[in-house]
Amino acid sequence: MKRNETDVVVLGAGIVGVCAALHLQRRGRDVVLVDRNGTAGDETSYGNAGLIECASVFPYMFPRDLGHLLRYAVNGSADAHYQVSGIPEFLPWLVRYFLASSPRRAAETAKAALPLIRRS
Repeated sequence: MKRNETDVVVLGAGIVGVCAALHLQRRGRDVVLVDRNGTAGDETSYGNAGLIECASVFPYMFPRDLGHLLRYAVNGSADAHYQVSGIPEFLPWLVRYFLASSPRRAAETAKAALPLIRRS
């Protein structure tokens, strides 16, 4: 029986997996790209319509105005809906999101993301 050998196995043929495999191949590595569906890109980028764009570096921030917060608190907005029983599970994440959405932190996040997005 012939034994197949390779330098690298990349799991997942989404945009990141394909790019990683191509980069490694260009560096002279023998690469095998494996995806559970067998088709490269079959499940990639569904959440962003298949686009990588470099215009939006500023993150989506948690609302700070009282009106929005009250509507969310009483489940009065179509933007977000929650079940009271889930509060203990999502509250720590929500607090971190709120803190990360301060103008200073959001600006830091955008500044950090800009060099990465420019290269896309």
